[in-house]
Amino acid sequence: MENLISSSVLTTLSDWDIVTSTLDTKFQDSVVGLSDYKTILRGDNGDLLNVCKNSYTPQTNAQFIDAVERFSSVTNFPVEAIYEVDGGKKMLGYLRCTETFEVGGFEFKDYLMLGNSHDGSTGFFVGNSNIMVRCNNRFAQQFRMLKVRHCSSLHNGVNQILSGFESYKRELSGYYKTLDEFSKVKVSDEIKRSLIARLANLSNEETLGDKEISTRKRNIMTSIDESLSSEMEDIGFNLYGLFGGVTHYTTHVLKGADESGMFGSAKILNLEGYNYCKSVARQVLSC
Repeated sequence: MENLISSSVLTTLSDWDIVTSTLDTKFQDSVVGLSDYKTILRGDNGDLLNVCKNSYTPQTNAQFIDAVERFSSVTNFPVEAIYEVDGGKKMLGYLRCTETFEVGGFEFKDYLMLGNSHDGSTGFFVGNSNIMVRCNNRFAQQFRMLKVRHCSSLHNGVNQILSGFESYKRELSGYYKTLDEFSKVKVSDEIKRSLIARLANLSNEETLGDKEISTRKRNIMTSIDESLSSEMEDIGFNLYGLFGGVTHYTTHVLKGADESGMFGSAKILNLEGYNYCKSVARQVLSC
């Protein structure tokens, strides 16, 4: 299989690994060890990545790289990238899906995404990241059934996910089926306004007009509205276009957003928009 990992990308993880150390505290000029806890540090510069209980079982960088390469071997998806996030507290691996997807005449690039953390924010997970080719809007999600906690059975859990690759394909197929359903549901001004209120995190009082909306929130609402309107103009005045507007906002407009879309505010807003559109589609299509 062609190796698509560039040396500059891979060395961000392969040139260092984690080390664990005891956790001590100083009390009245005496050093006291906290026997139930340990620290996880970068082995190259000593940066602190996590303080955790001894029962927490981290996955080393070498083990994560090995897992990505094993997934690539099983799926025949070439490795696109492996890299660290947030100073090594998190890591991501991308495998390029060789199957093409299209919804409403628009092509998508899809990636099987593997992730892990050293800071305890997430266990080992499998998800997908898809990019609409026409605009590079990105949506990423972790698959609920394809996650493993950091415990003594971590290695066995990764092996179970690896053997259950069919679950990933079912989840991915279900996602694109949902997008196709979105394309069949027209969007009213009321639906659009309701989504903007959710994404801007308006309170009930603000939504009903009983409380003045701050200038900051009004600016956010304007930016979201512009993204929704422009994408619906290009894609269609339906839930598919509406959701495209959400991913346009989180990909191109939202400041400080995680580039992968898998963490932070981009992830939260994308899932809020996706679940809202699913709820509307379910109500309309069940009638």
